[in-house]
Amino acid sequence: MKKYTKMPAILALGLLGAACSRIPLVARHDNDAAAPAQNPVAQTAPVAAPKPDSAPPPSADATDRHIELRYAFKTAATPERAYAAIVGVARWWDSRHTYSGNASNLSLDAHAGGCWCEQLADGGSVQHMTVLGAMPGRMLRLSGGLGPLQAAPVVAVMTWTIKRDGNGSEVAMSYLVDGYFPGGLDKVRGDVDAVLAHQVERLRAYVDEN
Repeated sequence: MKKYTKMPAILALGLLGAACSRIPLVARHDNDAAAPAQNPVAQTAPVAAPKPDSAPPPSADATDRHIELRYAFKTAATPERAYAAIVGVARWWDSRHTYSGNASNLSLDAHAGGCWCEQLADGGSVQHMTVLGAMPGRMLRLSGGLGPLQAAPVVAVMTWTIKRDGNGSEVAMSYLVDGYFPGGLDKVRGDVDAVLAHQVERLRAYVDEN
């Protein structure tokens, strides 16, 4: 009788052990993989190989208090020319995503403490971002919440990195946002991603054409 009464307990332990053996010890996140370059706004998540006629899809992650976006593309332009193009934001930023409705009102003073600003017709102005670091031909880092993020208590950092790639360059950008946003940052990640992906593609086209 003792042998039969022990069988359910032994069987239960065996089933429990088999189930536990299938529980992963480490959870995997989208940005756990090693990155090629932001790489920026770089630690960086992998970026798909760019097509010659379009910017690649970003690697993105978001929670209610955090957004992480990364983009990259290759160009025949030298690192120096790619950097100059980034700084000339008025030439490639979409006017639809400005306060004045005209990207020519944008300016970027590429020196530490410099302003990415916009002049308004009524004499007013907007500071979009502040330059944290400027290294011609290599890196440009700025701080500031773009669009609706400007009105929220968030910390946002955009980093452009440029590496020589053969006779051309590889350009990467990351945008990292952390803090409080009404309803959660994950609710606006899609909109921020769509706008920035569009701007990066416009930059790529501008660099290639010039």
